[in-house]
Amino acid sequence: MIPDSHAHLDLIEDDPGEVVDAARRAGVSPVITIGITLDSSIEAVRAAERYEGVYATAGVHPNDTSSLSAEEMDRLEEIALSSEKVVAIGETGLDYYRDRSPAARQALALREHVRLARRLGKALVIHDRQAHQDVMDILLEEKAGEVPVIMHCFSGGEDLLGECVRRGYFVSFAGPLTFRRSEDARRVAALAPADKLLVETDAPFLSPEPYRGKPNVPERARLVADTLARVRSIPIEEMESILESNTETAFGIRLHGG
Repeated sequence: MIPDSHAHLDLIEDDPGEVVDAARRAGVSPVITIGITLDSSIEAVRAAERYEGVYATAGVHPNDTSSLSAEEMDRLEEIALSSEKVVAIGETGLDYYRDRSPAARQALALREHVRLARRLGKALVIHDRQAHQDVMDILLEEKAGEVPVIMHCFSGGEDLLGECVRRGYFVSFAGPLTFRRSEDARRVAALAPADKLLVETDAPFLSPEPYRGKPNVPERARLVADTLARVRSIPIEEMESILESNTETAFGIRLHGG
């Protein structure tokens, strides 16, 4: 099986149970559905509790942090503790591409998420869009490396990859890896240590080729994994094994009842 380490089941228009079933038939499982607001974090937990092979995270996306209060962070902690199937905090981070929340508020929220992840001993899912240095600085200052750190939809170059590797972070690749003009991304993906690789869909966003521009679904994680195996010149069966092992390690879960 190919794990989808990052999807948004609550944002996909189709029935989530049918989406998960279709993914499993395509050889994609588990699906980790990501919280981006308090409400979506609650929905992620509900999906994880309802469907086999689904896990959840709890977090507030940086674009929604402009008014994030201490009381809401307390509520986020309650959500994270509400189910054993909550396997990470996030997604959190910095987004300098979209001007939806002041940078200072994003940074404060990121620090609070890191502290929550450390306090609960859960993995941390990081959103980093055009904010590489500031993200890395805050993660270092807040000692994020005490828990598994997942760099969602990794978009950095060789230098950022090298720093992530030195810190022991996981790097997750999504649909853009398959795009025709993504030679640089494929070169970076070929260099990443095998034991730090993850794949994701970010569904319903970032559909891989040949579905680019259409709503994405978790079953297409296999297309990302196929590309990753090809650029690393290994069989897809070996890539499946790598991704399953890394997903277990990153999120602290056991697959196949093992």
